[in-house]
Amino acid sequence: MAMTRRRRAMLEKDVTAPEPPVGAAASSEDEEEDEAPEEVTFERARAAAETERRRAGETARRDKELLKEKRRRREELFKEQKKRKLLPENVLEELTSGPQINNNNLSDTTKQGENQDESENKNEGCNRGQDHEGGKQVVRLKGSYMAVRLKDHDLTSQHQKMAKDFVQSHLYGPGTNRTTANQFFSFANKKSPVKKAAVQFVNKSWGTEKKQKAKQFKKRWMSKKMVSSV
Repeated sequence: MAMTRRRRAMLEKDVTAPEPPVGAAASSEDEEEDEAPEEVTFERARAAAETERRRAGETARRDKELLKEKRRRREELFKEQKKRKLLPENVLEELTSGPQINNNNLSDTTKQGENQDESENKNEGCNRGQDHEGGKQVVRLKGSYMAVRLKDHDLTSQHQKMAKDFVQSHLYGPGTNRTTANQFFSFANKKSPVKKAAVQFVNKSWGTEKKQKAKQFKKRWMSKKMVSSV
């Protein structure tokens, strides 16, 4: 009887259970449709890809043009700076048109220039008047002076010598407390409480005087012995 009552109660519950509303099922279907990706045609996708590719090409071309413009401006500035450092054109023309002077003839030219200084100084006053009257800018070089291109002379050796002197003075000068490894370890072994042999004889002339004195003493002793035996 108890089982039959339970079955009846369960059947009554199933019959009386409410059915799901129709509106809720429709809303769930709409949400699923909204979540689905939007369909894109092949033509639209190709057009979008072409526009993106065209935009990337334009940006790359614009960057190249800006880089070329920067390089061109830099070259122009470099040329202007180089022109400012150069001598005037009339001086360069005189130097290029004149004969090239070797380094061996520099002393001869300086001697001749010193002799010509006095005569040029006398004629300088009248030449100035003529130059001002003509209104032309004339560059006059005295005989004791001459313009020489720096690239014709080897300045590397001088710079190397200056660098070596600088390193020698700052690293091994009188104000520095530097020593070699052999000297350092030899003195350390000598001053340590446990005396050890020197790493290497630092100064080989330390025992030469004692050896010479020993030889002289031996010679004197041998000569005295020879005299006493005779």
